[in-house]
Amino acid sequence: MDAHLDRMRAHPDIAGRVLRLEYTSVSLNPQARLFGRRSLLEQFDPGQAADRPVLAAFKEELDCPWALYHVRRILPVAKADPTRRGRPMRSVERVHVGRASALSRRLRTVSERHGYPVEVDERYGRVRTWMRRREAELPTVEELMVTAPYHVQANQVPRFEREWSVHSSRGVGRRD
Repeated sequence: MDAHLDRMRAHPDIAGRVLRLEYTSVSLNPQARLFGRRSLLEQFDPGQAADRPVLAAFKEELDCPWALYHVRRILPVAKADPTRRGRPMRSVERVHVGRASALSRRLRTVSERHGYPVEVDERYGRVRTWMRRREAELPTVEELMVTAPYHVQANQVPRFEREWSVHSSRGVGRRD
């Protein structure tokens, strides 16, 4: 890890792009950290002079168009073994495009109006609202709205809508 971080410090522009990719990924799925419980971004300390150019490059990468995404995920049971999780299914829809601050205000306002809790990353600008959180017991679903850099293409696995209808009508996934 130390050698990897040193390489990133030696190439802050590349490191900034890598951090943006991870940040965007974690925005849509908090479980998607590159290094288990800690993200790559958490490896850099703004108090350390050697890390500041990397973090500055990352902030520059975030100075781009952002999008408001609607993310739904189904975590089914495995067909071969009902005690294990099957292959997750995901739907990502790009709802709006704009400046991060405007999208964040909009998401906060709508979420508060509907009584959904809002998570805010004050340092870098992401806002996330959970409409349904995954439960520990399978099958489960999760649904969220999140602001993140405009680099994620809308996509949906085949059969998603049919599966979502089945799983979400069972009441799985905790409504916030």
